[in-house]
Amino acid sequence: MSKAAIRGLAVSFASILALAACGGGDGDGRMRVESMVVFGDSLSDVGTYAAATGDPRNPGKFTVNPGNVWVENIAATYGQKLAPNRSLTLDKEASGVATAATGTATVLGGNAYAEGGARIAQYPMQSGIGNNEIVASVTRQIDHYLATNTRFPSGQLVVLSGGGNDTYAQFAALCWGLDNNGVGAGNTTPAIADDAITQAATQQLANARRIKAAGAEVVLLGLATDWSANPFAAQYLPAQAQATGCYTAVPPTQITTWTERFNKIIRDGIAGTDGVILFSADSDLAAVRANPAASGFTNMTVPACNNTTPTNSATFCTANTLVEPNAAETYFWSDSFHPTPHGHRVISDAALKLLKEAVR
Repeated sequence: MSKAAIRGLAVSFASILALAACGGGDGDGRMRVESMVVFGDSLSDVGTYAAATGDPRNPGKFTVNPGNVWVENIAATYGQKLAPNRSLTLDKEASGVATAATGTATVLGGNAYAEGGARIAQYPMQSGIGNNEIVASVTRQIDHYLATNTRFPSGQLVVLSGGGNDTYAQFAALCWGLDNNGVGAGNTTPAIADDAITQAATQQLANARRIKAAGAEVVLLGLATDWSANPFAAQYLPAQAQATGCYTAVPPTQITTWTERFNKIIRDGIAGTDGVILFSADSDLAAVRANPAASGFTNMTVPACNNTTPTNSATFCTANTLVEPNAAETYFWSDSFHPTPHGHRVISDAALKLLKEAVR
């Protein structure tokens, strides 16, 4: 493996030695995965919104249900299972569904704390389904875990990700004038948006450090994903759409710039931290976009789901709401933001390549 590759994986020889010293391995320096815990947003949500679907057969994940999301594939690889920590119901204000009530939250106690809509720390959340004031931010998810568990046990694989909802929140604040920064509707400026991204990344860096300080041996730290090429971006980021639909234009390059800023703060701040594996699927997704057929995809631009009731979120997508019978496997996107189960496998396969260096 080249030096450049090793730097990209952010797994140093020192961290491998540290893992060996921690125990749980078999002499090759890798930690044996005995349990798993997940913090993040909709990409890692394993069923927080099951109650919102009203369908006991639909676990309410942000993909073609009941297909796996990427962290479930990782869990299965190591003989683990994930279950949602909380249950959230449909919210009238967040979803726009007039017949819905105020969203509620119930603690279930599972090991998957990730919730659709979660920003790193700043409210309001961006769920579009549950109550945006009670969706747990990534920071609060960790608070909830540590309030119950105090420390991360030996042999536990910790997955921490997020950031996409923070870049989306700044798009919505600038383009649509939403008050996503507590400065009043329509008052967000590009400078305020830039500062909010910096704050979110700094908080996520603090989250990673806090997890390590609380005893975590191995942390898979997912960087923010650049969403400037997804179906939502294709609809709302072109110059013509910006000219007629935005208070302040937010071109695709701005999403990329925010994402790069967020990720650089994480990379620079976590460099040299033993047992932290930095992960980004952006290069893998770019490769799939460049040659979809090589990965078995026939469509990279249109959502596989055509559900509209109660909303068009993939949370309510099942095999019965597909544009084509096999779209869960041949389309990359389930809705405008979230991959199909096949798309999630692209992400989990990339993550598992990194994890094999540190865990078994």
